[in-house]
Amino acid sequence: MSILDDIRTIGLKMKNEQASLKEIILESSRIDVSDEQVDGLDRLIYNHCLNKKTLSDFFGKSRNTFSRILSELHEKKVIGEPIFQNKSHLYTRWDVQKIMEAMVTTQYRDMYLPRVIVTENHKGGTGKSTTTATLATAAALDLNLNARICVIDLDPQGSLGNNLIHSTSDDSVYLTITDVLLSDIEDNDFTQYIKQGYTEEQIIGEMAFSTHLPNMDVITAFPTDDRFTDKYWSLDKEARFKLLTRFRDLVIPVLKEKYDLIFIDTPPQDSPIIWSTNEAADAILVPITPREYDFASTTNYMITISDRLEQLPSKGENIKWINVLAVNVDDRSQHEIRTLNKLVRTVRDRFMTTNIKHSEAFVAAAEKGRTVLDIKKSEELCSSKQYDIAEMSVQSVYQQLINEIKSFSVREDSK
Repeated sequence: MSILDDIRTIGLKMKNEQASLKEIILESSRIDVSDEQVDGLDRLIYNHCLNKKTLSDFFGKSRNTFSRILSELHEKKVIGEPIFQNKSHLYTRWDVQKIMEAMVTTQYRDMYLPRVIVTENHKGGTGKSTTTATLATAAALDLNLNARICVIDLDPQGSLGNNLIHSTSDDSVYLTITDVLLSDIEDNDFTQYIKQGYTEEQIIGEMAFSTHLPNMDVITAFPTDDRFTDKYWSLDKEARFKLLTRFRDLVIPVLKEKYDLIFIDTPPQDSPIIWSTNEAADAILVPITPREYDFASTTNYMITISDRLEQLPSKGENIKWINVLAVNVDDRSQHEIRTLNKLVRTVRDRFMTTNIKHSEAFVAAAEKGRTVLDIKKSEELCSSKQYDIAEMSVQSVYQQLINEIKSFSVREDSK
């Protein structure tokens, strides 16, 4: 047997032993997190609880009036009992969401159109996944925004989606976006649901898994999604065109009915799945670490992306916003400051004036499988200074991002 035969045999044996998407997600959800609980709550849920004073201030109600409202909602079993911590009454984000609905709080979609924001850079290691998850979490936590968020993981080698999944149910749909997009040209799990009598829209609407926040869901990826590229190049020109527009024409309209902001994390490549995503995008965020090698790689990406967008069916006319964001910035490094200055000179008004700073807090959060917004100082996972650096820089970037997204998303009927 030749070496090539050996390699092929090994690959087939590994494929037979490979766990499915469902098995991996279920295994992840079985992990014992008993040491990650506070007052009987999962740490992730507990960290985002809000006290009565914060909520009464947000709703603009006096403490007495708001207490009466909470009592009425509790009597009607709309919300549960608060968590009593010292003299504070804490409410989970699920109860906060129900309170907002009961008080008919203005929602994002009352004023703005739903948008698809793609985080993209052909170079690996630029912080795409961290940036996507962090900004999506910031949007979900923003009470004033009051938006429903969906995070889509398109990186077959990444674990962004799995890290965000917080719970599953017996009737969960275990599919990836690639399964949906390829269902016209292959028999896969998506087509099996179709054969059972479900419509495409019904299946897509149930694909997302819940996270630790009530208004944020996630659609995960899987290593077998790599097949998208091979399938694409095996098609004729007309079939390729149809495949490139399937995300835009089928998936996104369904998701926009359910979600206000759709954040998409992409693999570090220039490939058909990226082209399909760009055809469906409203905005593109390009993260870059301010280092010379990353600057060179991103330069090539910026040159390439303009050509690629022109070659797409919509010729890039669907893109309403594209900005470059500096991430993991170390203000103490003269080398990085010089690279930042080059970005300012070259990218100009497409360069975000805010940036995400380098901080040990990001590493500490990643080790816990969370975003930096999901940890608290009280956990002492890093120094208070490092925590503040991370949180303040993320919030400044988020505020700039969301304000700019809003600027081209105002509903005509809301003016």
